[in-house]
Amino acid sequence: MAKILVVTGSVRPNSVNEKVVTIVVKQLQDKGADTVVANIKELTMPFYDFPSPSLSERFKPTNENVLRFTAMVAEADGVVLVTPEYNHTMSPVQLNAIDWVGKEWQDKPVALVGYGWSGAARAHETARETLANSGLKARVGENQANLAFKKDIDTDGSILDESAVTEKIGAALDEIL
Repeated sequence: MAKILVVTGSVRPNSVNEKVVTIVVKQLQDKGADTVVANIKELTMPFYDFPSPSLSERFKPTNENVLRFTAMVAEADGVVLVTPEYNHTMSPVQLNAIDWVGKEWQDKPVALVGYGWSGAARAHETARETLANSGLKARVGENQANLAFKKDIDTDGSILDESAVTEKIGAALDEIL
């Protein structure tokens, strides 16, 4: 059974992210995956301020939540980022969490599930560039789930087109399972 880490992408109260994470976790469990959720809101991490890059030999974080999140990434067979689109990119809090992890990303399968007015396509460009095309070298799936407000889901997170949401998320998850 694959162990999949689902990483939240928002710290806003009553965020749509919480509802999308619930949908993702249910689909993963229906597909037989063991799921763990890394709630960035609860894993409050400082802004990345280490004097060396996370891939450096000198990189030795000491923050308890950074160490816990790093262990969660390391122990997972794959990671799903549930990404809101903020100002045409991924949320700063989620990007900060990614930045705190180094070699644990290498060759890690990653699925992108996002939402927003454009379905998070631009946020996923940032995520893909950060995870796959940088030194982190994660294996980001090609089938990203872009859930558009007022088409796939409503702005409160309720599903408007269940078959489209299930199909889009399912395709992204199948790549890492």
